[in-house]
Amino acid sequence: MLVIEDSFITASGYTEQELKLEIAVMLFEKEKLSLRKAAALAGMHWLYFMKELDKREIALHYDESLL
Repeated sequence: MLVIEDSFITASGYTEQELKLEIAVMLFEKEKLSLRKAAALAGMHWLYFMKELDKREIALHYDESLL
């Protein structure tokens, strides 16, 4: 488990949930996490995470878990 001190969250300007989403998107974009793993990190259903990626115009890379 990763613990991020509140001072870092506050300094980022994001809420805790927003910061989780930003980290998940970044790790997905760098192909470090699959779509489902990134969605789980963000605390979202993978379909909603896909919609978020679409809003950000981030291309999907498919893995075996989506087949």
